[in-house]
Amino acid sequence: MTTVLFVHGTGVREPGFTGTLELVREGLRPLRPEVAVTPCYWGESAGSALRSNGASVPGYGSGRGLPGAGAPGAEADGLDEDVEFWGLLYLDPLLELRLLTSESAARTELAPGAVPPGEALSSAAQSLAGDARLRELLDAAGIGEDFPAAVAAVLTSPDCRQFLRSPAASTEADALARAFTAEAVRRRAERPGAAPVFDGTARDEAVARIVALLPGDPSDGAGTHRGPVTRRVKRLAGRLALGLASAQVVKRRSALTDAAHPAAGDVLLYLSRGGAIREVVAEAVRAAEPPVVLLAHSLGGIASLDLLVLRALPEVELLVTVGSQAPFLYELGALPSLEHGAPLPGHVPPWLNVYDRRDLLSYVGAGVFPDRVRDVALDSRQPFPLSHSAYWSNPELYRLLAEELP
Repeated sequence: MTTVLFVHGTGVREPGFTGTLELVREGLRPLRPEVAVTPCYWGESAGSALRSNGASVPGYGSGRGLPGAGAPGAEADGLDEDVEFWGLLYLDPLLELRLLTSESAARTELAPGAVPPGEALSSAAQSLAGDARLRELLDAAGIGEDFPAAVAAVLTSPDCRQFLRSPAASTEADALARAFTAEAVRRRAERPGAAPVFDGTARDEAVARIVALLPGDPSDGAGTHRGPVTRRVKRLAGRLALGLASAQVVKRRSALTDAAHPAAGDVLLYLSRGGAIREVVAEAVRAAEPPVVLLAHSLGGIASLDLLVLRALPEVELLVTVGSQAPFLYELGALPSLEHGAPLPGHVPPWLNVYDRRDLLSYVGAGVFPDRVRDVALDSRQPFPLSHSAYWSNPELYRLLAEELP
C-alpha cells in the first residue's frame, strides 16, 4: 500500500497542520482510496520559537495583536487585474462600494420621495443564506461558515447604506456580491486554526450565484456570470492601493513579530541548523509502509529534497514538492545539501514540482536540474499570499497526484 507522507511548510503549527492534513486526505480519498496519507509534523519539535519569550524585541508584549493573516501566461490581462483587485477587496471589502457611490453621486441625484434603488437588493441579500446551491459554492470556496455574518456586517455598514441609496445600486449588484464574499474571506482569514485555503474558482461561482439571486437588469450589468470589475473602478482603486497596504503594516512591533516569526524563524533556523527538521522527516519515512511518496510543501520541500540528496532512502519512490523554493535556493548557491553546479545524485527518486505563477514563493526546477524534475503549473485563482496555501483546495492537485502515485 502506498503511503503519502505529508510534510508541512514554514510557520505551520497545530491546529493548522491537522486541518491541512485532513484536506489532503479528503482530496485523495475519492480518487485513490487505498492510499494512506500520514503526517510528518516537524513544527513543534524542530521548528523555531521565541525561546526567551521575545526578550530580543524592543517593546515586545506592549502592542496590540494583528488580524490573522494553469500555465504561465495563459490568462488575459483583464483576468489578472480581477485577481489583483480581489487582493484589495480582501483588505477592504467595502472599497468598491465606496468608489461606485462616489462616482454615481456625481452623476445623478434621487428625486425627493423616490424609493432608494437598493431597497430590493438589501431585502434579497438577507435571504441569500437560504439558497442551497449558494451554500454548496460557499463551502467549496472555504467561506460558508462566515458568509451570513459577512452579509450582515456589510449591509449594516455606513458605506453600504450609502451605496444602497445611490443610483449605482440599480446596476451594480455584482459589486455588492463581491463585498459580501470579500468580507467572508477577511473574517475567515482572521480566525485562529487551520491556515485558510480558498478556492478562487468556487469563489467566482459563488459571486455569480449571488448576482443571479439579487434583483437587477442583466443588460445593465447585474446578473452577469462573473460580474467583472469595471476598468473605471480598478483605475480608481489603484490610487488607493498604496495607502491600503501601508495601513496593514502600521502596527506595533511586537504584533508584527508574533505574526511573522514562526514562518521567517523556521526558514532561518533551517538554513543555519536544518538537521533536526530533516531527521523528523527521515524518522517518519522509516515508520511508514513503503512505497513512500513525500508530499512536501514550501520549506518542507526544501528539507525533503536535502534529505534525499544527503542519504539514499530507497523506500521513497517519488518526491512531490508543492510551492517550494528548493530550485531557487540551488540557483542562489544556498541549498544546504548541494552546491550550485553539482548534479542531483543518482539515488534521488523521481521529482514532481508543483507551482502556481501567482504564488511568489514557488519556483520551477527543470531549468536548474535538467531531466531530473518535472514542473507542473496549477492555478488557484487567488492572489498572493493566499495562493501559497491554496493548492490544498485545488481539485487539480489531487487529480495529478492520483495519476502519479505508485
